[in-house]
Amino acid sequence: MGYDEKIVRDALDLLLRDRRNEFRELAEVMKIPRTSEDWEVIILKFCLDFEDCFKTWIDDAEPNTIKNAKCMTIMREISRGKKHIHEIIHLQNIAYTIYIEFHQIYKRIS
Repeated sequence: MGYDEKIVRDALDLLLRDRRNEFRELAEVMKIPRTSEDWEVIILKFCLDFEDCFKTWIDDAEPNTIKNAKCMTIMREISRGKKHIHEIIHLQNIAYTIYIEFHQIYKRIS
C-alpha cells in the first residue's frame, strides 16, 4: 500500500495524542533515543512491519525466507532481555494496536 506522506504525518500526529506512552515504551525497548529526529516515524514503521509479520503468521500460504527473517528480526528486537512471555506479548499488543489505529486514522482523514 502506498502512503501519502502528508496524510501519514497527520495520522501520526493524531495517533500520538492517544498513544504517545506506547510509542515511548517501544522506543525504550528498541533503544531508540527519543531525542533522535523522527523517532516516532521509526516506531510507526516498526509497527507496520509487525503488521506484515502478523499477516504472515496467520496466513495459510507458506512464507518466503525473506519474510521469515524479517519476522524473526522483529521478534528478537522486542524480546531481547525479556524473561517472561507476557512481556513480549504486551509489546506485540502495543505494535498491533498502533498499526490498527494508524490504518483507521489514515483511512478516515484521506
